[in-house]
Amino acid sequence: AIEYATNNGAQIMSNSWGGGGFSQAMFDAISRANDKGILFVAAAGNSGSDNDKKAQYPANFKLPNVLSVAATDSADKLASFSCYGATTVHLAAPGVKILSTIPGNKYASLSGTSMATPHVTGAAVLLKAAYPNMKAKELKAVLMDSVEKLTGLSGKVQTEGRLNISKAFAVAKAAFGEPTSGK
Repeated sequence: AIEYATNNGAQIMSNSWGGGGFSQAMFDAISRANDKGILFVAAAGNSGSDNDKKAQYPANFKLPNVLSVAATDSADKLASFSCYGATTVHLAAPGVKILSTIPGNKYASLSGTSMATPHVTGAAVLLKAAYPNMKAKELKAVLMDSVEKLTGLSGKVQTEGRLNISKAFAVAKAAFGEPTSGK
């Protein structure tokens, strides 16, 4: 799927999956996506462990296009199940009791870093629509530089914060000027 997306014009990939050990083939596929300027947003994992000590892939791949996402709860604290990592997990997003689609044309309230990841991916897509010339590394930087700092995330994620799309657009505007599309 990564190869297909890389070869068919994807600009941002949302990855609400993970598990297993290091895979050179997977690393190479995500590296090729990086070479094509694709942002790879990845769920940090749901074992409640420190990814700095026990890697979760693909979120732990040390590639410039990988953006690893932890989950927060309704109290803006790290969700009890969420993996974290002061150096390996980049930011957090809401991931507890998120309304989502399920098979059979239904909806359910779900929890996990797999629910947090699409929030970050959606923010990246909105930014990319407004600033189509923004590169993956710039998208990643804007999203990381614009988080809402939270005491409960200090020492848990690299940015010590949760996604803040309003601030992301303010940071993008300061760095790149007015949006060129999506007005």
